[in-house]
Amino acid sequence: MIEFVSGISVVCFAASYLVALACEASRLLFRSGVRGAAMIAFAAAGLFAHTLFLLWRAANEHAVPLSSAFDWYLLVAWLLAGGYLWLTISNPKTPVGLFMLPLVLGLIGAAHLSSREPFPQSPATQVWGAIHGIFNLAASVAVAIGAISAAMWLIQAARLARKQAPTQGFRMPSLEKLTATTSRSLGLAAWTASAGFISGLVLNAVNRRQGLLETVPWDDPVVLRMAALVAWLVAAALVSRSIARRPNAARVTAWLSLVSLGVLTFSILWGLFGATRHGVPPSRPAAIVGEASQ
Repeated sequence: MIEFVSGISVVCFAASYLVALACEASRLLFRSGVRGAAMIAFAAAGLFAHTLFLLWRAANEHAVPLSSAFDWYLLVAWLLAGGYLWLTISNPKTPVGLFMLPLVLGLIGAAHLSSREPFPQSPATQVWGAIHGIFNLAASVAVAIGAISAAMWLIQAARLARKQAPTQGFRMPSLEKLTATTSRSLGLAAWTASAGFISGLVLNAVNRRQGLLETVPWDDPVVLRMAALVAWLVAAALVSRSIARRPNAARVTAWLSLVSLGVLTFSILWGLFGATRHGVPPSRPAAIVGEASQ
């Protein structure tokens, strides 16, 4: 059993999610009596392998479990994959996988490109690091859920405007339900991202005081991109709340949520490919990392 678990790779569960996505996409082409069972089976197999992989990493890491950028992206992907499986089982006619599984696969791709080095730890940074990570995790999931419900709202609204009948076996939730989900997710993303950013500033100050590592400069790209993301999410949530009683409020909120996903995606890509001192381990100071990359 130990050999089996240790042999699981990212490719295993990514491939399962990819097959589930292909099954979801085939709904647009033809009807099938066994597709639903196959879709759930592949998604469940992927989630099972994904869970074992994370547990194996948590049990075999010398640092605090799941404390690297690689693990963080896989945790977000795991939460969304679990949400997809639950929604698919409870609402089999809703094509939620067409919206959620691409995000899951994108996050797995981001994990593949990110560092597996654990963030530097001390008793104080463990506490503040956990707070920082949890809030950022919640914000990312909230943005993703809000964007998914927003995309569904726009598709459903367009279909109703053209007075089109729903496709057989391919139904969207009601506009009211999608509106509520989008609005609440946008508000949740705003305050959790703000809390994550503030806790990150505290974490950086703790590191600076303790001299644990070369701290992240306040003008570092990771600080700037997170500040920009928080500013956008807070502004979007305030705009959504201020126009809540207007006739076009649901549509505006939907577009704000989709743009929020775009801003989050840009922030992730900036973090993956931009130069930063964020998360540089003590044994590899920023100056050495910079020399090695030249």
